[in-house]
Amino acid sequence: MNVRILMFSVAAVFFLAINAGAMTLDGECSIRFFAQSTLHDFDGQVACQPFIMQTGGNPTGRQVVVPLPDVIVRVSEMNTGNSSRDKKMWAMFDSEHFPEIKGQFVNLDPETVLRQLESGEVADENLELDLQIRGITHRVKVKAREVKVSPEQIGLIVEFPLSLASFGLKPPSVLGLIRVADEVRVEVQTTLHRQQAAEVSASAKEK
Repeated sequence: MNVRILMFSVAAVFFLAINAGAMTLDGECSIRFFAQSTLHDFDGQVACQPFIMQTGGNPTGRQVVVPLPDVIVRVSEMNTGNSSRDKKMWAMFDSEHFPEIKGQFVNLDPETVLRQLESGEVADENLELDLQIRGITHRVKVKAREVKVSPEQIGLIVEFPLSLASFGLKPPSVLGLIRVADEVRVEVQTTLHRQQAAEVSASAKEK
């Protein structure tokens, strides 16, 4: 029932980065989570906070994302279309003390991922996400699909299974009879918009 992430487009960024040189991209993502319970299945959604990705060359001359951005989801903005269920979900995440879920891609080999994106086969071991929930961080493997690249933007969907128990989360129940299953499927749709030169210059001045 959570993620961020995740985002998730870091892999796709390399598609443009390696071919087009240094760039700045504005990122946005929408997240859906799919859960099961002893009564019925349900799903929910949330948008991540806007983020910026910048690429640049490293000492070897290869283009990399510098640094990898955090993708953030606010727990209080997660909703399943049922206010009572949403309140139980927010309580499970202890949104008062841990209001955000954070995700960040790690250990990416740009050239390998690029080759796999072009072939339509991204190996699981090359896409890993550090996911932080309630102060606990775990590394999860994600699968990428529906990669769409144009000169203006990159689109990408990644998905992964998430165990609530692995983050110390106790699935909510109703009267001890209706229980939510431990595993939740998370799907993250990310879009990266390439900034034009004028926009990049303005962003630099603001800093």
